Amino acid sequence: MRRARTCALAALAIVTIAANAAADSDAGAPPIVVEAVDAGAPAEEPVEIQPPKTDLSSIAADRRPMLKHSVSPESVAVGDAVVWRAEVRHRVEDKIHLGGSADFGKFEVQDKKIEVGEPDGGWVVETMEVRLVAFEVGALEIPAQGISVVDAAGNVGVLATEPYTVEVKSLIANEPEPKLKPDAGPGERVFEKDYTPLYVLGAIGCAGALVLLTLLGRWIWSKRRKRPGPPPPPPRPAEEIAIEKLEALKASAHLAEGRTKLFHILLSEAIREYLGNRYGFDSLERSTEELLVELRRRRLDRALFNRMLDFLSETDLVKFAKYVPDVAESARLLDEAFALVHDTTPQPAPPDAAPPAAAPPAEAPPDQGGRDA
Repeated sequence: MRRARTCALAALAIVTIAANAAADSDAGAPPIVVEAVDAGAPAEEPVEIQPPKTDLSSIAADRRPMLKHSVSPESVAVGDAVVWRAEVRHRVEDKIHLGGSADFGKFEVQDKKIEVGEPDGGWVVETMEVRLVAFEVGALEIPAQGISVVDAAGNVGVLATEPYTVEVKSLIANEPEPKLKPDAGPGERVFEKDYTPLYVLGAIGCAGALVLLTLLGRWIWSKRRKRPGPPPPPPRPAEEIAIEKLEALKASAHLAEGRTKLFHILLSEAIREYLGNRYGFDSLERSTEELLVELRRRRLDRALFNRMLDFLSETDLVKFAKYVPDVAESARLLDEAFALVHDTTPQPAPPDAAPPAAAPPAEAPPDQGGRDA
């Protein structure tokens, strides 16, 4: 009974809105479109992206780093710089970096700086400072950032900063209570072109093309079934594919023409694809943290692992944090990519030493007996 009453009220509301829309259409107002909604259907809940959370469970308690985070100033004008600062006190042997999720919201990265203090009793303070600038007004939020920590044993943890809100004020807001101008109506109706014949011809052309493509596909399929093609070539070595892509990137004009971000995206994808092909896992669809976990399972040399970590961290800053390095720094990253491919390529085993030459057979002693004097 209650559901029937709800349906009746909904139908009455739709009829009323439709009548008002017809009256407005006669007066020159645009029609109102009403969509029927099932009152019994559950509403879809919006999917929220969870911010990063601090997780140091994989790192020993006596080695866990400490984070000190600040943002200043709290209120700026449009175009003024905001300094995001994070101080991490960690072991000298450990490594920290901003992961691929470094996103500063509506703020753009103007500059970045990393300073490492003097060691003190096996600990060191590493400071990451990012200068931000915003070109929109209002209360803008700097999202929480995840700082990855890799200890000397290769265990990976996460330090999460707190989100921060900065008030950005306009430089030309001289009116205390601005108001919108009154609506003057839709205006006069202009001449409207009728594209119905073109739509009909386009539909007929698409249908004819679909029939021709279907017939062509069946003919090609029949030819392939009668004449099977040669077997596919063997897979190319991982280092050959990587060197080819790096050489093409080196010969490109991305850096000379200012396409710095595209250059670093292609450079990062080339090395990520190479690492996946070399060590046997899908690397292109993984984040930097997941890629480091897979590499740690391969029990690589510690120095080589740290080089891979530094390379991925620097490319992530350009891809996700809007940092723009100079040409010399980009060229250095390209050289490091060549070196990583060379240092991780298995070298052929040296040929076995030739067996020693056989000794000549010994001569038989002369026959001393059986002769007459």
